Amino acid sequence: MQVNVRLAEPFWRAVGQRRLHLDVGLHARVSDLLALLCSQYPALETELAEASPHIFVGDVEAGMDTGLKEGDNVHLVWPIAGG
Repeated sequence: MQVNVRLAEPFWRAVGQRRLHLDVGLHARVSDLLALLCSQYPALETELAEASPHIFVGDVEAGMDTGLKEGDNVHLVWPIAGG
């Protein structure tokens, strides 16, 4: 099944594009998607190791065990703290 991934700063720089359309396995979870992204874009793994992104599926913040379905929109956002 295919999902749409939108990468915020700085993640998109490690990939070279802001939006991706990826084929993931049936019953894939967010953790599977991140593993796929890291295998296809090794530089992204370094970015993810430095700061865990906030991950949204649609408009809802998701965890690593969140299931994905065909056509989901996944957004990886840099965690930001204000002060």
